[in-house]
Amino acid sequence: MQSLQTKNGPFCQGGHQPPHHSIEHGNVVCHHCQEQQDGWRIDPAYLDNGEFAQEFFDGAGISGGAINCYPGRPGGTCHEVCAIHVDLISQSLGQIVRRHLRSCGRITRHFILVGFTIDSLQDAVRSNLFQSIREMYELTHPGDFTFEFRTGDGTQVLL
Repeated sequence: MQSLQTKNGPFCQGGHQPPHHSIEHGNVVCHHCQEQQDGWRIDPAYLDNGEFAQEFFDGAGISGGAINCYPGRPGGTCHEVCAIHVDLISQSLGQIVRRHLRSCGRITRHFILVGFTIDSLQDAVRSNLFQSIREMYELTHPGDFTFEFRTGDGTQVLL
């Protein structure tokens, strides 16, 4: 199985496998230590589903109104906080951030990025598009935008 995320191992400690029937299991080779480990991924049919994602946002401590969520219900109003679950979206993190800033850039100032593992968060924030968007807004709006990172069990992490 390709593109599975490791759920344990020396570089994935703190990872969180959601207890759900939509998880596909298989063996993967860790790209850090080159050892075979158990792996898992979300069934692609569940990506971009706001109803499915809600319980995982709740588990990460993101609940209540006044937050834009991806995946989530489209067409809502803009809020100061935007939460993006990087493992439950089919587009890249950069694409989601760019689209959100186009419509809500005057209002949103804080982004919470959630992933099931630290590795999935690191992979998402390393994308060239996300880095260029973040650098551009740091130049044009210094100190206005903040980013917070959480694993699926609510643990806050620094990348």
